[in-house]
Amino acid sequence: MSWLKQVSFLDSWSYEYTDWYVIFEHGDMPWLLSNLLQPGFRHVWAVRWDGFNWISFNPRLGATTIEILPFGPKDKIQNVVNVTNCSVIIHVNVRQDHSRIRNPWPTLFTCVEQMKGLLGIGGIKTWWIYRPYQLFKYLLKEPRYGTQIETSTTTTTTS
Repeated sequence: MSWLKQVSFLDSWSYEYTDWYVIFEHGDMPWLLSNLLQPGFRHVWAVRWDGFNWISFNPRLGATTIEILPFGPKDKIQNVVNVTNCSVIIHVNVRQDHSRIRNPWPTLFTCVEQMKGLLGIGGIKTWWIYRPYQLFKYLLKEPRYGTQIETSTTTTTTS
């Protein structure tokens, strides 16, 4: 038990910082509740460079898709995303705190909830965020989270 006195687990505790590019898009939703969502902000997903590959995290209602994209380190994020109905790209640098519970009660399993879990911003303080536009406003409002790097006005709304 002498090793316990030499190694302190509290001293080695550190936070993890991760960079994500959060992409908001208009999406193609066949269901009627999509009319309640803001045009251009009907779906949210993320991409990140891990040092070797571009990784895409795309939560859908049916399944979550995680892909390694065929792009290199010199490619711009606009080329990596390459989505025609992308409305906003936000660069987010988040500190993931593994010491607290993200959400203590059941919630809807939507793309916004999965993105909040991916970014580590869920919990009691953000229980009211359940639409992509609310997440967009929250990421821009909080100075420690995101900076907007591209806005595209190519989204069209149909009535």
